[in-house]
Amino acid sequence: MGISSPEGREIFELYISVESRPSVLAKIATIMGERNVDILSGHLQCSDDKMTGYDLFYLEMADATVTPKELVETLKALDFVEDAQIEPKSKVKFETMMFPLTRSGHTRVFVLSADGWAALINSILNTFGTAGGVILHNQGVSVGGEIVDSIRTLFHLPGGSQLEMENLKAYFGAVGLGSLQLVGGLGGMNVTIEQPVMSGQKTPVVDQFLVGVVRGAAMKIFSRDYVVQNLTYDDGKIRFSLVTAQNASN
Repeated sequence: MGISSPEGREIFELYISVESRPSVLAKIATIMGERNVDILSGHLQCSDDKMTGYDLFYLEMADATVTPKELVETLKALDFVEDAQIEPKSKVKFETMMFPLTRSGHTRVFVLSADGWAALINSILNTFGTAGGVILHNQGVSVGGEIVDSIRTLFHLPGGSQLEMENLKAYFGAVGLGSLQLVGGLGGMNVTIEQPVMSGQKTPVVDQFLVGVVRGAAMKIFSRDYVVQNLTYDDGKIRFSLVTAQNASN
């Protein structure tokens, strides 16, 4: 969906909380279609226990046969709808937060531009010098381990599985860190991060946080300590190798 509502004449943002069960979405779409309400885009998500569905829709209501208030009242009358709220988005397009804001009460989503991230990284490096890179790397290692824990919780994956690696790459791109490529496995791997957050900056800087994220994730997946070698930043790509600590010492 991005972070802005779609173009239209009379755009409304509709939030619905429903019991998670088959045919719910079809019934909601039918109600809107019968009232000439055009669904421009939407986002659907279930609670972790799969009992509740959270639906967010952007609606075009210029030609609708009901008012926004009437639509909400109709939806609230359905036995599977727990809550429904609607507000106009015709004037204010920019959404300050992507939906959903939180998941399970402990994961918070926030929007930070690439320039904002660059300013944060450069501030730490300028303040702490070489130690700043170590701080960023170590924080990245912690985050990488947490990402893998989250993947395992969501998909009940066994440790050291290839599916963990595939989900790591998907997660990396989904949250805007860049396009992650991994070649190798348990014994070591070559890593390339294309279009990293810091790409496009006037002064190229290797984002040690991203390097740490990948290292921390690999250590969590394979239960081994890895050392970063051959780290380069060239043509907007971060490249490095992860080698087991034993092989690195040899």
